Amino acid sequence: MDPFRELNYLNKPIDRGKDLGFDETYLDALNQTGQVFEEEREVLNYRALGTCLLVVFLILAGRVLYLQTVRGEEYRDLAEGNKLRVQYLLAPRGLILDRAGKTIVGNIPSFELTVVPSSLPQGQQYEEVLGEISKVTGKTVDELKAVIDQTQKDSVQPQTVLEDLPKDQALTLVSRISRLPGLGVQDSPIRDYKDPLVFAHLTGYTGKITKQELEGAASKNYLINDYIGKTGLEAYYEDYLRGIPGQKQIEIDARGEVRGDMRQIPAQPGRNIKTNIDYDLQKIIYDSLVKVMSRGRAKKAAAVATNPQTGEVLALISLPSYDGNMFARGITPKEYQSLLSDPNLPLLNRALSGTYPPGSTVKPMLAVAALTEGTITPQTKILDDGVIRIGNFTFYGYDPKGLGLMDVYSAIARSSDIFFYTVGGGNPKSPVQGLGPEKLAEWYRKFHLGQALGIDLPSEKDGLVPDPDWKQQVKKEQWFLGNTYHISIGQGDLLATPLQVNSWTATIANGGKIMEPHILLEKDSKVLAENFFDPKWVKAAQDGMRQAVTAGSARSLNSLPIEVSGKTGTAQFDARNLSRTHAWFTSYAPSNDPKIALTVLVESGGEGSSVAAPVAREVYEWWAANRN
Repeated sequence: MDPFRELNYLNKPIDRGKDLGFDETYLDALNQTGQVFEEEREVLNYRALGTCLLVVFLILAGRVLYLQTVRGEEYRDLAEGNKLRVQYLLAPRGLILDRAGKTIVGNIPSFELTVVPSSLPQGQQYEEVLGEISKVTGKTVDELKAVIDQTQKDSVQPQTVLEDLPKDQALTLVSRISRLPGLGVQDSPIRDYKDPLVFAHLTGYTGKITKQELEGAASKNYLINDYIGKTGLEAYYEDYLRGIPGQKQIEIDARGEVRGDMRQIPAQPGRNIKTNIDYDLQKIIYDSLVKVMSRGRAKKAAAVATNPQTGEVLALISLPSYDGNMFARGITPKEYQSLLSDPNLPLLNRALSGTYPPGSTVKPMLAVAALTEGTITPQTKILDDGVIRIGNFTFYGYDPKGLGLMDVYSAIARSSDIFFYTVGGGNPKSPVQGLGPEKLAEWYRKFHLGQALGIDLPSEKDGLVPDPDWKQQVKKEQWFLGNTYHISIGQGDLLATPLQVNSWTATIANGGKIMEPHILLEKDSKVLAENFFDPKWVKAAQDGMRQAVTAGSARSLNSLPIEVSGKTGTAQFDARNLSRTHAWFTSYAPSNDPKIALTVLVESGGEGSSVAAPVAREVYEWWAANRN
């Protein structure tokens, strides 16, 4: 660079009046130029710094403006979330009522100790917290740890640790809650079963939702701490009975301690369901069954009562029973294991899940089938001499001495096995050919045996209608005439539930319609089948069942103030001990205008006429006085 050009550029003229040499003049220019460069550099540095600061400021200002305006609400909510939490309030379930509005299942308050795992302290403080809870509740620290270890660790919702806390314990814990981070006491509505032993299998029970149930019901917005119906009406009508949870917004501090409630949305109770059940009738049947069973060795029984015209279920009972309130308050493992290991299976609903040989209760139904098919007429007479011999095989009636000449009416009334052996499979001593196994099976199925009736309760069984094809496929055995005889009197492999026995009894009572049994009052009556036999023949079955009470195997009911028609049954079920029998009695009343069909089963009870029929007698005495 030319220093003189730089000097001119800077407008710094050289005093040529002085006597300077060339070298001095050049060095002097250089010195002046360096000073200029230094000054220039300082100016540029300040300008760059200022520019950088300005850019940073503009960026920060823009970011602040963006956060406050564009995303201000979002971050405000996040900031609030650091100090506010939403907890859900369990909703009371709907009530279960009888047909008159009497409460069968209600709700009561219950205190629960809850934990929010993510808010629990660690280390020594955790041990101290558990120790304090242990002193109040009597639970060991290890027991408390075992329950807490089963909770979902990442959840911010309270999860139950202890259920059904006594009030004094709950109040003590509430007073110390500030020293128990992560823990709380909540008031939750639980079920109150009014007569638990009487209604257990009808109502079923509720319990805390399991992890598997929670995953299976993910679309239904269940809470981690929710109750859910497990069996009975509680399970079947879960969507009716379940309420809508409420919400409570709580304020917490930096240590996770609750400082107060901000706002609350109340929970909405579930929908009440009114049933067809007659509370008092159910209790009378239960008490009568218990009384009869206490006089003998029987420990298991069932009963079903319906309106034969509509299919309304008036009562449904299974024994032995259990206390549903154990489940409501939180059943202990020991209590639950006791129920599971009981050989009498108290959790089994025998009325619709137990399957049994129905015995002679099938005879009115078989009479309708034989009359409709033309196998017999009302005038057909068959000699009951107590035995049928075919080759080397002998088939006895229940009275080895014989009952004499039987027509269809007297055969039903006196429960003649020989008559119905002949109607079902033929008899060398009679011109009656018999229906045969295929026709028998066909007619049983027409009466809806071998398939569920569709009652609005879970776990209804189909029963079994055997035939030659079934035996070959399942047992790999040939069908014999003895098999036909056995199913003709409700024995052998033929199996039915008490509900099915009640159904065909009601079908005969109402003149030929199979009604769907239903418990919910608002549910419409539904005809499952009708007009599948000639209506004129049902009158013969009705008359035979009436004669069973006036002059036959159920004469003990003849003195009642209302007319009852019925059929006794005594069903063998143990091939090693033929003296072991189930006691059946199925019936309806009043005979000329049926309003109730009642079926009673006492397992291993003995004779239907002496064990099951007395239960019905007591029930009908009450019915005549209170409902007829």
